[in-house]
Amino acid sequence: MSVEGAEVPGPLPRGRHGLSREQVAHSQYQRLCVAVLDAVGELGYAATTVADIVSRAQVARRTFYSVFGGKDECFAAAYDLAVRTALEHLQETVTGMVGVTFADRVRISFDLYLGFLATQPAASRALYVETLAAGPGLVAQRAQVHRHFADYIIAVARIGVRDGELTGDPDPEMIDMLLGGIDDRVRNCLHERGAAALPALSPLFTRTAIALVRVAD
Repeated sequence: MSVEGAEVPGPLPRGRHGLSREQVAHSQYQRLCVAVLDAVGELGYAATTVADIVSRAQVARRTFYSVFGGKDECFAAAYDLAVRTALEHLQETVTGMVGVTFADRVRISFDLYLGFLATQPAASRALYVETLAAGPGLVAQRAQVHRHFADYIIAVARIGVRDGELTGDPDPEMIDMLLGGIDDRVRNCLHERGAAALPALSPLFTRTAIALVRVAD
């Protein structure tokens, strides 16, 4: 559900490999995105260098600069790819379920998302903690990511409306408050207990989300 959960190819074989230029570029792009999240999550954003990224991705420095202008651009791309991958997985899995209540859709969404974050501790720290250290370059992207998650929650709520469990869309301002609280609790958990403890937040997030939607209903 994050970039590290996608089908990321390993290093390209030496010599003739029969891959197209587009396939090679795609492989390099994905490996660099995975590598920057891993490096930033382990070393911190400020301490991570291009050398750290390319060594983990097993690509040449010149290849890195043919894809990205620098560390900032690479991290921003990885952040975007991770979030898009997560949301696409949730949408395909959760919104397509049949015979599932609104409450269960909410619970399953948090179970899946937090469960996967728990398996990727470095990426989770990069996405939730180190994005704040990346400076103003990611401010607009964080806001866009916030909107994407809000759209997903509203989409799940609309299924509840369709099924007669809710009478209308949730209040967007309450969704904003919910997402802000989720971000805060995830960061707090990463700081105090580590990524492995993230799934324990699912019941709290589920109760809060359902309560806010019911209040707005």
